[in-house]
Amino acid sequence: MSEEITEKKEEINYLEFGGLKIDPVIFTQGFVPGCDMSICSGQCCNWGVYMDRDFQPEIMKYENQIKEVMDEFQLRDTSKWFETEPEEDHDFPSGYAIGTELYINPEGTTQCVFKDKNSYCTLQVMAMKNGLHKWTIKPKYCIMYPITIIDEVLTVDNDHSEKLDYCGIHHEENYVQTIFEAMTEEIKHILGNEGYDFLNEHYKNNYQKKYQIKIK
Repeated sequence: MSEEITEKKEEINYLEFGGLKIDPVIFTQGFVPGCDMSICSGQCCNWGVYMDRDFQPEIMKYENQIKEVMDEFQLRDTSKWFETEPEEDHDFPSGYAIGTELYINPEGTTQCVFKDKNSYCTLQVMAMKNGLHKWTIKPKYCIMYPITIIDEVLTVDNDHSEKLDYCGIHHEENYVQTIFEAMTEEIKHILGNEGYDFLNEHYKNNYQKKYQIKIK
């Protein structure tokens, strides 16, 4: 990652780190205390996720271990785990994205093939059970939510958020902090400690104590 850190002024005053623009909306958009499956049942996982085409083989290295932690309702047929036709998308390193497939759970809800009956990610459960880092084979955009990268801009995933009943953008009554405050671990994972420290310094100097989210 490039060490050059600059602030670019366009229509939005984007920050920039390592060639990636950062939308300052992450410093002002409110968010909930954290993910709580007892409240939301992992609703953000109901539509599956796109990942880099070349990340799929990394997941498949753990095929047997993944099957071992799947519940009785999940699909163990690996031909039903991923879409078969990649889509061109330059926000992914290979230039192509591939999506996870969906299935219908016993309650009639359509959800990601890797979401189990307890609303947990099977890929993360497998990693933790086998002594790996929890995000070893978890797709990047799953880790990142509620932030995303669109056209090389790190921003808020409003399209996804609009559908959600707990942490979504239409539920300010549940907000207690900003997205930036909520996503420390995730931002460090995506941008590294240097990237996080740069954003945190900008946040403290320009937003902290100056912006108050709406709490009802």
